[in-house]
Amino acid sequence: MGGVRIPHDLTGEDRFILGLSVSRVAILLFGSLSGYTMLRLQWPLALRLIPALATWAATAAFVWLRPGGQSLAHWAGAASEYWLGNLGRQRPAAAPAVRGDQTRVGLKLAVLSAVSADLPPDGPSSADDDVLELPPARNASESPAVTLREPVPPTPVYLGGPQVVCFFAIKGGSGRTTLATESACLLAARGWYRDSPHAQGKRLKVALLDFDLGSANVSVRLGLAQPTMLDYLTALGVEPPRVVDYLLRHDPSGLSVLLGPPKCLSGTGPLAFGVSQAAEILASLKAEGYQYIFVDVGPALTDLVTFVLQTADHIYYIVTPTAGSIQDLYRGVEALRRVGLGPKLRYVVNKVRRPMDFSEPMGDLGGCIEAEIPYDQAFETAENRHEPCGLSTSGETQRALLELAATIYPALSLPADGAGRLRRFAWFGRSPRVS
Repeated sequence: MGGVRIPHDLTGEDRFILGLSVSRVAILLFGSLSGYTMLRLQWPLALRLIPALATWAATAAFVWLRPGGQSLAHWAGAASEYWLGNLGRQRPAAAPAVRGDQTRVGLKLAVLSAVSADLPPDGPSSADDDVLELPPARNASESPAVTLREPVPPTPVYLGGPQVVCFFAIKGGSGRTTLATESACLLAARGWYRDSPHAQGKRLKVALLDFDLGSANVSVRLGLAQPTMLDYLTALGVEPPRVVDYLLRHDPSGLSVLLGPPKCLSGTGPLAFGVSQAAEILASLKAEGYQYIFVDVGPALTDLVTFVLQTADHIYYIVTPTAGSIQDLYRGVEALRRVGLGPKLRYVVNKVRRPMDFSEPMGDLGGCIEAEIPYDQAFETAENRHEPCGLSTSGETQRALLELAATIYPALSLPADGAGRLRRFAWFGRSPRVS
């Protein structure tokens, strides 16, 4: 990986001179003129030279330095945003110091029952037998049926319309279908929302569409058979078919699935599936109130795939930690940016065997890694058992999948030991600043 560096000016900037964009050249000229103006002032040389040199040094650093692949303006904005976000928060009170002659005693838990009349009124007592009664939980009065799977924190109010999510890579075998299926199942199983602040929590309505016409594998991963897209295309009747009638429910997660065709659909003919059919299906599911619609597509940029990617709100480009995949990453991102899809791109590293440094390609592309999915044989085992890996396993792999799903739906409940693993500045990846 260290020898693969293929810069194609993919940072969204047109290089003008000295390897700089027009905006950076303007900043360089402005800083240079400012320093020259200070140098020409009618002041003593010492008072003129120091500010002029400081201005030139700051201008050069602002223009050329890019720590972590991002400009100093990016990090200045991040620092100010972080400072403003913590401006009104109060620091937690420090725990009282324990003197040397004191011992730290933890809380004692006990079952407090009503006083029995058979006990003597002056029974033995001791200060060591005192217990501290903990306050009841916030939701102790709620019904267990409601809180069985609903997250403990307040369920968020869902704002906005339906969102279309795609996982894409121009190289086959990168894990597009796997990550799309796992993320959709986790959102359907763990995602909750409310229509209003006073409404009761509901499960997210999530759908997964298999639009990979050459190699549809969602059915194998979820253990579902029929009906498929082919049944939808060949449906005969007076009324046009409704796509919701051909959705299957994945019971372990509650996910709604439209299976891909059991055979390869390509070319033209009565069974052709194109842009018009895809647009009709997406419009129908949005009208049915689905919050998230995952679409699994093939690796080739056909008219259908291009339309789906243009319709998508989030495009996760998948890269694996190999030199060939890094090379394909540059090629794929260049092709997607040519059709105007650059602002939607987010990046996921799949099949990670050991920690890798992706700062160089991410600096070239002006993005950041949203999640890193480890290489795990549990994916193959789960596929052979026709069940999602994120719902059937635990540990580092499930935590990584949850972190990926949380980048799509930030209110997704995470394990207590894994919530802190989310990067503090992960929200930079939502709209990478290329400046």
